[in-house]
This record gives sequence, structure tokens and C-alpha cells, in this order.
Amino acid sequence: MKSQLPSRGILGLGSNSTQYYLQRIHQKYKERNQEFSTCPLILYQIDFQEINPYLPAQFSILKPTLKNYLNQISQLGISKLLIPNITLHETLDQIESPLEICHAVDLATKYLLESGISKITLFGTLHTMNSDYLKRKISAKNIEIVLPEEEDQQAIDYFRKQVYNGKATTFQIDQFQKLIKKYGEKNTVLIACTELSMFAFKNEKHCVDMAELQIEDFLK
Repeated sequence: MKSQLPSRGILGLGSNSTQYYLQRIHQKYKERNQEFSTCPLILYQIDFQEINPYLPAQFSILKPTLKNYLNQISQLGISKLLIPNITLHETLDQIESPLEICHAVDLATKYLLESGISKITLFGTLHTMNSDYLKRKISAKNIEIVLPEEEDQQAIDYFRKQVYNGKATTFQIDQFQKLIKKYGEKNTVLIACTELSMFAFKNEKHCVDMAELQIEDFLK
């Protein structure tokens, strides 16, 4: 039996998104290993309310708060960290840390390049879809980003809020997946929001999910 603590860790944020990542990690780990295998990891749970009011870009508060968490996490012997929140990665880019971060945006850009995908439709929060952060990071690699129609952006953002609050209905899930199919007919849809990841298609060429890319990297 291994006595050494696991070197992989997760920063626990919103309960639904964190639970989703944990469920997918253990599911994939079990599929690749023995019948009762569970992935060795440390969950460092924080009060998400200490961060959430300052998202997406109040960096004067976010940077020192997140840096303090990262320092505490590194002291636990964790060397590889997954953060189940796409928006926080803009803050992470501004912090020096010894931790290997499963960086959602960098992983997505790498995947798109390796897959020969030069144009995507972005699904995320209303802020994410219209901010310069993802556009700057991804467009720098000559990948074109197009956005859903304004009405559909509002519908996507409303749906992710319903998911976050645990109120998404079967009808709303179906409508969201129809939007993926609609835009997936023209371009690859890039999912850039954990709440959307919960109901996005898996293993389909027209849908690339940042959360799944993080999870795959975490398990390496």
C-alpha cells in the first residue's frame, strides 16, 4: 500500500462544479484501472464566496487571495493542480506559482492546433463570450473565434445560471444541447464554462469541452 500522499490536487470552489470534476475524474480513473480504483488526490476546499463576488476581473483582490491559496496548497505536497473554474485562469496567468496548473485555455488551444481546427464557436458565460481574454489567447494562434447570436448568448448564460443553482430542467438541457448541434453544423463548439460542461456532448467531434481537457491532463 502506498503511504505517500498524492501529488495531484483540486481547488474546491462552487459545490456543483467541483463535484462534477470529482465525479468525472474518478469515473475515468476507474475505467483505466482496476474495478474499485479511485483517483488519489487532495481536495483543498475553500469558501467560494471569498472569490466569486470579485470575478471576473477584480484582480487587486483576486490575485493575492488566489496566491495565498496556491502557497498553502503547495505546502501540502501537491505539485499538479486542477481549478474547476474557467474564469479564474485569467487571474492565474498573472501569478507565479511552482504548481503545474491544468490550464483550461492553454490545453484547449493546444488541442485545437493539434486537431487542425482553425475556427470555433465559443460557448461560455456572457462575460467569457465577450471578453478579450479568450479571444487574445486563442486568436494569437491563428484560431478564429465566432460567437453565438445575441439571443442565443443570453439563453446560454441563463442556462448556466440555472445549472449553477441546481434548477436546470430537462427541457432547458435539451434546448442547450440543440444549440450545440445548431452551431456545431458550421464550426467546432468550444465549451468554456464548467456548468455548461455538465450537459455538453462527450466524445463528439463538433464539441470540445475545456473541462474534459483539464481532466485528461490531470490524469496524466
